[in-house]
Amino acid sequence: MDELLRDRLLIMVNDQLAIDMLPHVPARTGGLVLTGAAAPVRCREIRNVLPKTVVAMDYCSHTQQTATADAPFCIKTPYGWRRLDLAGLSEILDGQRDNKASYAVTPTCFIPADQVGDASVLKAVIRQANQLRRDDTLLLLPCSWRWFQRSALPHLAEQIQTSRHPVALIVQADGDPLERKQVPEGLRQLCRSCPRLVLWRTDLAAFDAMAHGALGAAVGASAVLRHGVMPRPDSAGGGHKPYPVVLVRRLLRYHRVATLDDWFAHVDPWTCTCAVCDGAALTRFTDSDADVLAALQHTVRELYSLHEELEATLPGDERIGWWRQQLADAWDYHRLLASQTDTEVSFPKVLQAWRRPSPPALPAAEAYRAQGQVDPS
Repeated sequence: MDELLRDRLLIMVNDQLAIDMLPHVPARTGGLVLTGAAAPVRCREIRNVLPKTVVAMDYCSHTQQTATADAPFCIKTPYGWRRLDLAGLSEILDGQRDNKASYAVTPTCFIPADQVGDASVLKAVIRQANQLRRDDTLLLLPCSWRWFQRSALPHLAEQIQTSRHPVALIVQADGDPLERKQVPEGLRQLCRSCPRLVLWRTDLAAFDAMAHGALGAAVGASAVLRHGVMPRPDSAGGGHKPYPVVLVRRLLRYHRVATLDDWFAHVDPWTCTCAVCDGAALTRFTDSDADVLAALQHTVRELYSLHEELEATLPGDERIGWWRQQLADAWDYHRLLASQTDTEVSFPKVLQAWRRPSPPALPAAEAYRAQGQVDPS
């Protein structure tokens, strides 16, 4: 599992768009995480044709159900929500593998902030997962952003370090979780302290995490898949018409094309040389279905272009130095854009946070790293 996920950048996408993303995902360093009702069928279809492509599924239980110490895992069925004991959890994981998933992902419910200081829900998730005697499983931890505050972070790290399985971590908040106080620093410390961590359902934070020691990451293709959400039990989804959003790599930011139109109303727009754009302007995307899809494909291409550079660096100081240079370049491009367009262009809070010096690993992490392996008990 560790070698399968090491330095791998996955794209999280709804099953309906999976086939359209495939040509833009490199087999050696990339892969897909599928969501949606047809994820098992789509996973099987892709792996039948492209057996070397890494594909997994996220059943998104965390978007509708909150975990308890008695029921940390559950799955939606035609008859309602089913709480999973150890046998039921194994059955669900086996089902993912039977549908040819490259590895299984636990259907973990949302883990709220610890209110009483005993971390009982988090401990229950880890304890039950540790009873699974299998080597093909990724433990999903969808956590409130409050776990990344200084008072709670050591407890989160301690529990992650006891997991027999690599851990896929989701950070939940209303809005961008990395704009919450102490979260960017806390996530960096966690990545430095827990080397078997995969940042899940995220955005460009994937690169900050991998630069600081995370095993890999899964970036959402669309905005709704780029950070955790509060559980909404009655949410049916749908009814929302997508609009074109593009990753502007030079700025290290996602933007609506409408914003780019405003910026470049009186000057020539920036262009892109990715395989989707081939030198065309980033402002060309309309709200047609074809253009919304093309904007997604452009973004995936740009993510893997950035990832190719990251992978070419050595983990540790060299990789952190590369990332700091990307952030410095983004700062310069923000100033250039403001000058070219005579527009006020703010430098986002999260990019400001990432430009700050990197914090050290948590003190207890050194003993964990020296141990060399996780105690399965």
